[in-house]
Amino acid sequence: MANVFEGMEEGFRIFKNRDALSPHYIPSELPFREREISLLSRKIAPVLSGRKPENIFIYGKTGTGKTAVTKKVLSDLNEYARKKGLPVMGLYVNGRLHDSEYKVLVKVVKLIDPNMDMMGYSISAVNDKLLETVEGKELRLVVAVDEIDTVKRVSDLVYRLNRSNDEISRGSISLIGISNDPTFKDKLDARTRSTLCEVELVFPPYDAEQLRVILTQRAKEAFVEGAVTEDAIALAAAYAAKHSGDARYALLLLLRAGDIAEEEGAERVERIHVEKARKRVEEDIVYDMVSTLPEQHRVLLLALANMVLKKSGISGFSGEPVITSGLLYSVYRKTAEEYGLSPVSDRWFREYLNELQTYGIISVKVAGKGFRGNTRIVELNVDPSKLRSVIEKSL
Repeated sequence: MANVFEGMEEGFRIFKNRDALSPHYIPSELPFREREISLLSRKIAPVLSGRKPENIFIYGKTGTGKTAVTKKVLSDLNEYARKKGLPVMGLYVNGRLHDSEYKVLVKVVKLIDPNMDMMGYSISAVNDKLLETVEGKELRLVVAVDEIDTVKRVSDLVYRLNRSNDEISRGSISLIGISNDPTFKDKLDARTRSTLCEVELVFPPYDAEQLRVILTQRAKEAFVEGAVTEDAIALAAAYAAKHSGDARYALLLLLRAGDIAEEEGAERVERIHVEKARKRVEEDIVYDMVSTLPEQHRVLLLALANMVLKKSGISGFSGEPVITSGLLYSVYRKTAEEYGLSPVSDRWFREYLNELQTYGIISVKVAGKGFRGNTRIVELNVDPSKLRSVIEKSL
């Protein structure tokens, strides 16, 4: 019997480096983020002369380059410090993977010294080891925590890292917090906010032309020469521009289009492959985005998904049950309490509904005939069973 892989490599002639379209890939150049790179590096630069930089909070929607810029700046910082022999370290921690105050601190200690595995020790022992190491090596740390809003006891983490400097006579610890939620800082407790001296940096969405340039750059690295048309790139960029200027969406769309072209045995990626990829990607991106939303947003969506599956609501004009924002708020409050969370106020709840509508996950409209005043109806735009499964795993 012939080897089952015989001749298979002949069918893969489109991609040269498929990883170049991954959202985790950091290219040597980051078009249209020169301003953000410059601002962030200037704010961090005091660490090179022995001073503690201000804490920095970075905000922006998914796919606006927050993570790529931060990793690029920290990488350059580490390279420069090594070249100059400076006791400076830039550390990156993914808050979704290390989702508690304890796990973040353990990860920071391990990044400083891979031989120090503090998992299993008490949080006070981990913190003492961190301070002891920083002071002993006179280290000046810049710690970036991505998706910081997903970290449990995040107020305690921010407070601990910030106040650690009061206990260090040599060295320092500065924080970069990265979040999709522009209201994140407002949700920290008053004690933590009062200790912060911070700078805020907001990343705007990309427009269609910027996305086209970004995709063209990545396509040169990802595809064999001539294996993707300019029309395909332009279409992917246009779709992503309508999707809140999300570069991750654009990259994933081109990646899936390449996969489809290979599956069909095509010689190049064309518009038709981007069209076919769109439905596949939109489903992937929605559920991926949901898993990265702040905790309260996910609890709200879980409450809505459960109501849709149970056909909860009040009788609408057509006789079908409809979910009003008031009824959803009441179910959301109960769901939040089940997960040990304090429900947000009605004002913040309405703000969350508006944000989720912007992402296209829900639709909110005025009820109209048969309802009092400005009653609003909330509809779910994705599969409630799959949404519930994704959220329950993430919570």
